[in-house]
Amino acid sequence: MKLLKIINGEIENFRTKQVYITPGLISGESTATAGSAGFTFNQFDTIQQIILYHNSRFATGPTDDEGDRKYFHNINRNPCKVFSKAIDFDTKNIRLLTVEGGDSLKTWFMERDLKFWMRDKQFGKVLNRIFIDIPIYGSVVLKIIDGEPQFVDLRNFIIDQSADTLEQANYIVEIHNYTVGEFRKIGQKMGWKKDDVEKVIGEFHKMKNTSHIKLYERYGEVEYESNEGNKTYEYERSFVADVGIDDYDQYGRLIGQHPGVELASDKWEGNPYWEFHASKVPGRWLGVGVVEELFEPQIAVNQNTNLQNKSAFWAALKLFQTRDRAINRNLMSDSRNGEVITTESEITPINMASSENLAFFNQQDMKWLRNRDELTFAYDVVQGERLPAGTPLGSAQIAMTQTLSYFEQIQENIAMDIKEMLYEVIIPQFEKDNTIEHTLRLVGKDLDQYIEMVKNQMVLAEIIRQVVNDKPIPTNKERDIIALAITESIKQKKEKLLKIPRGFYRDVKYDVDIDITGESVDTRVRQATIFAILQAVTSDPTMTQDPIKKKILYMMAENGGINPNEVFDVEKKDIGAMVPEFQPSMPSMGRAGGGVSVPALGQAMPGTAAQTV
Repeated sequence: MKLLKIINGEIENFRTKQVYITPGLISGESTATAGSAGFTFNQFDTIQQIILYHNSRFATGPTDDEGDRKYFHNINRNPCKVFSKAIDFDTKNIRLLTVEGGDSLKTWFMERDLKFWMRDKQFGKVLNRIFIDIPIYGSVVLKIIDGEPQFVDLRNFIIDQSADTLEQANYIVEIHNYTVGEFRKIGQKMGWKKDDVEKVIGEFHKMKNTSHIKLYERYGEVEYESNEGNKTYEYERSFVADVGIDDYDQYGRLIGQHPGVELASDKWEGNPYWEFHASKVPGRWLGVGVVEELFEPQIAVNQNTNLQNKSAFWAALKLFQTRDRAINRNLMSDSRNGEVITTESEITPINMASSENLAFFNQQDMKWLRNRDELTFAYDVVQGERLPAGTPLGSAQIAMTQTLSYFEQIQENIAMDIKEMLYEVIIPQFEKDNTIEHTLRLVGKDLDQYIEMVKNQMVLAEIIRQVVNDKPIPTNKERDIIALAITESIKQKKEKLLKIPRGFYRDVKYDVDIDITGESVDTRVRQATIFAILQAVTSDPTMTQDPIKKKILYMMAENGGINPNEVFDVEKKDIGAMVPEFQPSMPSMGRAGGGVSVPALGQAMPGTAAQTV
């Protein structure tokens, strides 16, 4: 069976067929008769309308039936921005957790290496675009090619529009438009036959009024019929170029459609696409975004705006009335200032303006804007606008918390989908790219955390070295001195270079988590929490020492969206105070006290030279 004919049929069905979400109601009974349209949906039309409305364009053009310009009062752009900001998170929130039986140190190294890799691949831009596009279209599709995510244009994404997920779709067709040069590169990359590639280019040059080669990439079942007439179906990935000239008879009737060029077709499992949705409606694949949610309010606001503009046009006119039939001229153009007009009846102006109409239009605007806020949760407190005078701070905080809780649910759903994509394709590609030996650079908080993790191991190694050299076993105080000396020697260089061996991450057992807690904490809540902690510690200094009080203080900080470790840091120890003889500037570190030499860290820690993990 010719694939191009199948694909053209699927595209035509996608663009013209209405999907019944639910039939209409007649006499309380559900029916799908022609007399009751019910709730129908067409994805192609919906996407076109979304693009038009988000860009302040009318589907019927910029002028009305009377030739007057129509004005588009866009009420969807700002709620889309509020939605994007409310669900946003960054690569810093992506964490790797050690599962049972795994090596926590390896997982920690892998997490730091992954963040550097995602920064180089600009994965943060991918996340940002997901959060920008998803409130506009309701759905975002990524295609993973060689481990790199690429965004799919929904205008060129043809699917079984009634499917709930892409996995359940009977077919998926992605339309590509290539120049001749781009098509040659794609053909070489995909390994297509050179004769087929040249055939496509030759057929393309025969076509008129066509600027690009149209290529269909299809995922779905393909029918095969044996010589005995038995039919089988295989799920395949197919590439078909829609090029060629149709045949017409002398009367202009189509007698033969061009078959296109079938470039490749192979068995395939699943599809390379990953889908993300704002919210879902049963019976359709496309999610519901902010722009679609505001279709009706947008239509009403535009209608009200244009009626108000027409009313303002008539209100601005200067018209006069008189019962004198002899007066038949334009007073604005045929009269001069100070002229005396003799009439049999007075000339009076007609009042075209009406304050009642203005109040009505304002009332309608406020009604639909309130409806916009109710549908999208884009209230003033979320937009950052100034609240009405006299609004209590507590009420504003409660409103902010309740509103953001709505977005948190959507944020969690998207985070779970991103987590699955990371686990299945992104991190495996990272492991593939980092199988060779490479260097990991640690600075700042990462360096501090690394020191805390390896310090005990290095202290133990130093103690063993001293014991082997017939030195006495250090006391607890001397162990603290050794640990502090190790810490200071590493921190002196401000960074640590570690060599990650080849295949280091091959057997790492990990799980992926996206920590989005605290992203939606109000700044005012954080400031109030910090001030409350400061007051508590000032009034009772023992709160940082007493275990019970300290635990309560930690809980108070966490509930306010503050990391307790950033506030209640461990007490800084001064090696000079612990060992008066110690002089950091001396080439020889001398004695550490108690007859135990300070560790020869210069040999164990060779400055900024890379150390193998």
